[in-house]
Amino acid sequence: MKINLSAALGKSAGSLTIKIAIVAAAAIGGTSLVSSSVFASLSASAFNTTPQSVSTGTLSLVETNSVVVGITGGFVTAISSLAPGDTVNRYIDLTNNGTLDETNTTISLAGSTPINTLDSDTVKGLQITIRECTVAWTNAGVCSGTTTVAMAATPAATMVATPQFMTLASHLAGRVARLQVSIALPTGSEVTTNGVLPVGTVQSLTTGLVWTFLEQQRLATTTNS
Repeated sequence: MKINLSAALGKSAGSLTIKIAIVAAAAIGGTSLVSSSVFASLSASAFNTTPQSVSTGTLSLVETNSVVVGITGGFVTAISSLAPGDTVNRYIDLTNNGTLDETNTTISLAGSTPINTLDSDTVKGLQITIRECTVAWTNAGVCSGTTTVAMAATPAATMVATPQFMTLASHLAGRVARLQVSIALPTGSEVTTNGVLPVGTVQSLTTGLVWTFLEQQRLATTTNS
């Protein structure tokens, strides 16, 4: 009897291949089962059922003319015909109209363009003094409460160059600072010869003052509650 050795070997090799494939498939399936078992886990979460409200404050500064019968309207009323030694008072309210406290308030000026002696000369030019009253000023320009100096006499030229700090009684939200702004032309002497004004004169000049107030927010805080 003849045996076909090639066929037998081929059949044997085919059976071996099938067996190897079955074993590999089983191994892979087992690995999948093991892997799935390894990564299975429990989880839990927690959250607040009522949303936490978070809101921000506002920083707002408002300048208005003091409403006092008999007193002219703040900065909107022009000043004319000043002579050396004259002082003109204007009255304004400066309100911290926001919900945040402030740390400080500064004031600065912008003058005419081009500038002249009134807002460029620190000696002969305009001098500004600011006082605060704890109550409204009277129509005679009198403080029936307590008066403090918010800014000592300062040349307008200095204020044009550098903002000046004001010392106010309160920096709290809602505060109203009742201010008297004194605008003075210092005492001095000039000689006009044959109708010709001297060099650097304070006569026949006009400047347009723009008053700027700036407040800074209170210091940032960390609160534990």
